[in-house]
Amino acid sequence: GKVIAMMTREENDRLCRVGPGTKMGALFRRFWLPICTADRLPTPGGAPLAERLLGEDFVVFRTGEGKVGVLDEYCMHRGASLALGRVEDCGIRCIYHGWKFGTGGEVLEIMNNKSQRPPNFRARAFPTVEAGGMVWVYLGPPEKQPPFPRYAFLDLPENHRVLLRVNQ
Repeated sequence: GKVIAMMTREENDRLCRVGPGTKMGALFRRFWLPICTADRLPTPGGAPLAERLLGEDFVVFRTGEGKVGVLDEYCMHRGASLALGRVEDCGIRCIYHGWKFGTGGEVLEIMNNKSQRPPNFRARAFPTVEAGGMVWVYLGPPEKQPPFPRYAFLDLPENHRVLLRVNQ
């Protein structure tokens, strides 16, 4: 007879769990991953997106200047969702207490106290690249960040590639 080997629950969890602190999650975070299609951020200064990737929640936005940013979804100050925030010229403003963050996570402005910026305060921000009709993000340790891969399809004209997005 044929012997079929079944995975144990622990083996299955090791292979399938990708959240923070998991082995597969650590592996996936060492690569550039698409977080959304660029057409979901069509207008500079438009509405931000809430996206979930590898078990974490992020906000993706295009500043009024056209630069794309990816931050932790929840504001470091009071935990409000930045996906409800207002995108402005060079960042995103939390609607709860008005803190404004740049694409690098830096606090650009504190509402009602424009003369003071808290030293060393930074939201968790992630490197991004817009290529091939997608926004790519690197979620791993900065010291291990690989160069962005130049897949052949990234350099094709837009009318020579098909990009499909499935919302699940």
